[in-house]
Amino acid sequence: MTRESQTVAASRAHRAPVMFLQIATEFASLGSVIPPSQPIRLAAEDKLEALRRIDKGRPWSSLDDQLYCTICKRVISGRQIEVVGGTNGLRALHLKCSTPDCLSTPADWILPVKSDTVREIDIFFRDNGA
Repeated sequence: MTRESQTVAASRAHRAPVMFLQIATEFASLGSVIPPSQPIRLAAEDKLEALRRIDKGRPWSSLDDQLYCTICKRVISGRQIEVVGGTNGLRALHLKCSTPDCLSTPADWILPVKSDTVREIDIFFRDNGA
């Protein structure tokens, strides 16, 4: 391999990460171009049905059921959870935490526990159960 061909090969190898970074940056900025979905206003019984249909991992006995969002660290109720998407037929309905700028999904929500229980769990795992 000649010195000139080595220089060309090195130049191409150097450009590949730069091109990837440009594509990744453009992809990451799409969120600022596409407006986020606005919450859909639903009657109470329709919202409860939507919660049950979309978040199948929980029984959702009422809109007053509460969950702890592990992202924004707040307790939210079914009344506060937002149903978004689906309005133009292209996007599926999904659930969203109502806290501004919180991007959590149902996978990030857990049943709230008393602080004593949290402390006991923390001690158990910190001490490896000993």
